[in-house]
This record gives sequence, C-alpha cells and structure tokens, in this order.
Amino acid sequence: MKGLGRRVRQLAARVAYRERAIAAFAIAAAAMITAGLFLAGRGSIFLPSPPVFIISSGPITGMLSSHLSAAGLPAAETAGISAALRKKLNLRRLSPSDEYGVVLSTSGVLVNAYVLKGISRYLVRPADGGYSLEVSSLAVTEETLRVKGAIASSLWESMSASGVPAATILDFADIFSWSIDFLTEVREGDSYEVVYEQRTAENGRSAGRRILAGVYDGKGTGRKRAFRHGAGYYDEKGESLRSLFLRAPLQYRRISSYFTHARRHPILKIVRPHLGIDYAAPTGTPVSSVADGVVTFVGWKGGFGRYVEVKHALGYVTIYGHLHRYAAGLKRGRRVKQGDVIAYVGSTGLSTGPHLDFRIKANGRYVNFLTMKHRSSGGLPVKDKTAFLAEARRLLPSEFD
Repeated sequence: MKGLGRRVRQLAARVAYRERAIAAFAIAAAAMITAGLFLAGRGSIFLPSPPVFIISSGPITGMLSSHLSAAGLPAAETAGISAALRKKLNLRRLSPSDEYGVVLSTSGVLVNAYVLKGISRYLVRPADGGYSLEVSSLAVTEETLRVKGAIASSLWESMSASGVPAATILDFADIFSWSIDFLTEVREGDSYEVVYEQRTAENGRSAGRRILAGVYDGKGTGRKRAFRHGAGYYDEKGESLRSLFLRAPLQYRRISSYFTHARRHPILKIVRPHLGIDYAAPTGTPVSSVADGVVTFVGWKGGFGRYVEVKHALGYVTIYGHLHRYAAGLKRGRRVKQGDVIAYVGSTGLSTGPHLDFRIKANGRYVNFLTMKHRSSGGLPVKDKTAFLAEARRLLPSEFD
C-alpha cells in the first residue's frame, strides 16, 4: 500500500508539473500575441525584431517613476531613464493624456522605454553604460470633416449628437461669440454647419483639430458665417468676426434689470435712472473685461460695493459693480485683454441678490450696451482678399451661390 501511495503522489506531481508548464507556455504565448498586436497597431517604431514583448504601457496617471517601477525596472534603471527624459521633457507636467511604455527582452533586459506627449515621442535606450534619448514626431494624417445639423434644444446637445468633438463645439461657440449669445439667442430649428480639420497621429490619438469654416442660421441671429484666415476668423466679406467688445462680460442666467432713465430702485424705493445692465448670476461667477484696456479703479464705491473700472480705446470706459471679490493681482494701472477675468459676481453695496451691474460710457456719456453697434476689430488687407474669398468659396460653395 505504501508503494501504491508513493506512485500516486509521483503521478500527481507529474500532472501538476505538466499543468504549470502549459500555463507558462500560455502566458508566454499571450505576451508574444500582445507584442504582435501592439506592433501591428502602432508600427515598428517602438519594438525591435522579436523576440521582445511589452511589459507595461498605458496612460500616465501618477509619477512616471511609479509606472516604471511597476513594470519591474530596478530603482537605478528607473532613475537613469527619468534623468535622460528630463533633458527634453518636464516630467512634472505629464498627465493622463500622455502615455508611457516599457519594452523588455524575453530575458528581462530593458530594450527601451518611451513617453508619448502629444505627437512627440521620447525614446530612451541603454547605451554605453548609460541611457540615450531620441526625440521624434509621430506621423500625422489630416482629414477634412463637414457636419450639418439643426438645433433641438441647445448647440452643445445638437452638435454632440452629430458627433462633433467637445473641443470643436467650444471653438465654434467662441468664434461666433462676438455676434451670437449662445445662452440666450439659440432657438429650436436654428441650423449650423461646421467644416473642420481633424489631425490623427499614427498611434490613433487626436493630434488636434481646427475649424476651417462655419455657419449659424438662427431665427434671432440671422445667418452668420466664419472662415479661417491665418490665426483669425472673418465673415464672407473679409471683415473680422472679433468685435471691439464681447457680447457680455460673463455667463449669466438672465438680465434682471435693463438700461432705463426711470426705474424704481428695489431698495431705496425711489424712481431714478438705471444706466446699466444687471446680469443675474450665482455668486463667484467669473466676470471678464469686455475689451482690451487699462484698469483705472479697484475698490469700494458707495452703492456699487466692490467696483472695477476699465478704460478702453476710442473713449470707452466700462464699469463692473456689486462684486464679490477681485481677480488675483488686479490693481490700478494693470493692462487687461479682452476676456481676461477681472472679478467675480457678488452682492455687495445696495443689492438685493447676486448679480453684476455692468455699465459703459462712450466719451463720458452712459450708453445702452445691449443696443449699441459693436464695431469690428478690422478687416483683411486688400492684397489678401482674393485668396481668402477663393478659399471661402471652396469650403462653403453654397454660401456664395
């Protein structure tokens, strides 16, 4: 019986050994398949000829050194790779949108390690007792896409449903922001068309997009067109879409008081002029300068509470009242650009709730910001218009029929 028991144990050991061998073979095969798929999907730029396989790759979700260590690299090797990368790359600015990879030989020796940031590839290899760094760019293909649609509820939802990338939707809204208020002027049934260039790197990731042309046709806005030229956008006549002033100094919920020469003050209970626009918005909503200018006043000013005044070109001055707080570093004499955040919505001074009291003067006289004609910031030089119009017709021929 003892002999039989020993034979049974020996047989069991052989079966277990055979199972471990099969498992090891399966793991090795899987690794080689993974390497083959990676090689097929991303090109042979990362992997030398077999036998090698990828031990680890993916988004950089923490410290790069942590990913290298998790891939099995010893501390000295991790430090050497990091030091080589630092010659051309700020490792503190890596993010989950960037990728890393580690390639080892079947014997566990480092073949290379890499970081992909945008369309740049940073490849580190062992060399002469140290590490060499090679920086190159991924191949990029360009494709022009055209999307048309109608508004069902909002520009964002309608364009998203048509497959337009989020960043392109924001760019579209920004291009037309001087002539269309997409918070208040969008109506069901309005239509849009956007032509944009999609750039794709060889690893399948986006390498950027830019809008080449766009149209928005709205019941309350009329038909607006935009065509890219250089770094700016122009209408079908070559006039810049960028106006001297933004359409509004903030993202607001509603207008609670309009420009008037006779309004009953909600606190003082007397009738007096209200020579501005009250934009209702939550406390802390960013407030932007509507145009380039110089800050001439920052501080408390009677019923306006916390208050900012900015002087602009052509005799214009803008006023921002009832503020919660000012932007960091804002002070008298500071130059600001159109769209720069200068303060945040509040309810200081004589105020019944959080809102921005916005006013504008033209040559010392208050004017109604909602009805004043917004000037274009300029047009294309005559010498550029022929080429511009030819390209505009190519992109949106139906707009010139």
